[in-house]
Amino acid sequence: MIAVLLALSVGAQDKVDVRPSADIPIAAVGLVGFVVPELFKNQLAPAQCRVCDGSLNDADAFFHDHLTGWLWDRKTSDSISNVWVYALLPVSTLAGAYFMTGPYASDGAGVRAIGIVAESVAVQAALVQAVKFTVARQRPFARYGNATTGGTYDLGDRDSHISMPSGHTGFATSLGVSLAMTATLEESPAAPWLWGAAAVASVSTATLRMMAEKHYFTDVLTGAAIGAACGVAFPLLHRRGNALSIAAQGPAVALSGVF
Repeated sequence: MIAVLLALSVGAQDKVDVRPSADIPIAAVGLVGFVVPELFKNQLAPAQCRVCDGSLNDADAFFHDHLTGWLWDRKTSDSISNVWVYALLPVSTLAGAYFMTGPYASDGAGVRAIGIVAESVAVQAALVQAVKFTVARQRPFARYGNATTGGTYDLGDRDSHISMPSGHTGFATSLGVSLAMTATLEESPAAPWLWGAAAVASVSTATLRMMAEKHYFTDVLTGAAIGAACGVAFPLLHRRGNALSIAAQGPAVALSGVF
């Protein structure tokens, strides 16, 4: 309990704050918006693709032809991307958020930074799911006739036609960008390095997903755009001094004005 209170007690010099009354419900809705469609994919996803064969733009065709199976087989790329995005990146991002706070950060700043990153990622995940299930784009392996019976490349699985946008790329990008943006607002000396790491995380994830023949270039580009938008927007909403922050601080703002 003491640790929680410290995390919520923003110091006078802190550059970002948290608002549990708003942040927790927003993050919870985002989490539900991701988990429920994922758990009930075969019930909620469209039975057939909406964006199917048709004509394919030059960029998607180029990257598919040059990256599919590059370096190693598709399944290996798929497995590596899963471990990279859902294990290694979250652990390193949470560690970065906790330890790389700025010079003005007070006690609990690391926990608050983790909360901001988590909120950004949760909302991103829900938005990606909503677009995926609405667009219902056929995955590259299905279009090119490289599906299998059973397994991760099963044509009979409804996951085979929810390709756009790339959830992995959106997740990786929102993790990296929200961490870098929060560090920038906190004036952390690590911020430039974190922006570089965010770019590496996003590009490497996108490349792995195309190597796995799970996504087209426009799929990963759209996922990166959603992830970057959430990664920038939510830390900015937690910046001290904006309208939402002032409203949340209430009397404390008037008190600081006197001094």
